[in-house]
Amino acid sequence: MSEPLSYNSEFLPEITIAVVFGDNPQYEQLIPMFEEYGYGFMVPNKNLVVIDGENILENFNVDILKFIEAHEIAHVILNHDGPRSGEDELDADLGAYLLLKEKGYTNSIKSLLKNFKQRHGIKFEENLLKRVEKLFS
Repeated sequence: MSEPLSYNSEFLPEITIAVVFGDNPQYEQLIPMFEEYGYGFMVPNKNLVVIDGENILENFNVDILKFIEAHEIAHVILNHDGPRSGEDELDADLGAYLLLKEKGYTNSIKSLLKNFKQRHGIKFEENLLKRVEKLFS
């Protein structure tokens, strides 16, 4: 699997998703980025999201992959550049919720909601979606 799994995002087709695994020659260079940004990140000035395939390999399922993809695409839609704040991460999760709901990924939404309070320190409530809804319509 030295080549990344690569496909166009179904949420924003002009963005390429690349899932990179440990046997890829570039994986070692990406580890510091994954440590800093988590399971995935948008490459600046490219239409490319890179996802850590090793981190999702153990418990791989499409639901987790789609959540990570939707979260990163939400950052793009919200024009989040540079270092991300806690508010940026909250808004990206809310945007991911909207994207996943539109495509019918109910199990991905369950994963998002299961970890929402731990990630953001607040309970998910539908009224939070107002923060980002206008940007996703």
